[in-house]
Amino acid sequence: MEISKIASCNGKLQASFAKDESDAGVFEELRIKGELHADLSVFPEDSNKWILSGTLFGVQVLECSRSLELFDHPFETPISFWVELVPGLAKQELDDSDDETFGIRIPAVQDHVDVTECIRQLVILQEPLHPVKDDPDKAFVWEIGEKSSKTKEDPRWEKLKALKDKMSHPNG
Repeated sequence: MEISKIASCNGKLQASFAKDESDAGVFEELRIKGELHADLSVFPEDSNKWILSGTLFGVQVLECSRSLELFDHPFETPISFWVELVPGLAKQELDDSDDETFGIRIPAVQDHVDVTECIRQLVILQEPLHPVKDDPDKAFVWEIGEKSSKTKEDPRWEKLKALKDKMSHPNG
């Protein structure tokens, strides 16, 4: 993400993350299909620090834990991080000490923010433990009927009642 876009936006920012040479390994590791998209709200804290929060969404290819078939799993997960320009910093630093919000410090001379590690962690955390492919052809269907006024009795009860009568009246 470019710092100039973050600094100049009026509260809303949309970003897309596509597979390229620098992060191809991450996209392959996470089995991302297509691009990832983020709808973000930007809140400037001061001239060198911004808080971004919103939603990250995309499609991941997962293996069904029942059938072992691959299937597309669309996902949507919240994303929140802050970006701070720090003079004299040598390289970008990630602060993930807060469970809810990532922190990214970047050198003041750097023109972009690398959010690859934040995205990687969020995608891994949203992935279901036992993914199951929804098969519309094999859907479970509840059959609901009207209650009848006459209760159905198991025919085996009749035989048991006859046996009981026979046992209680052995001679007759």
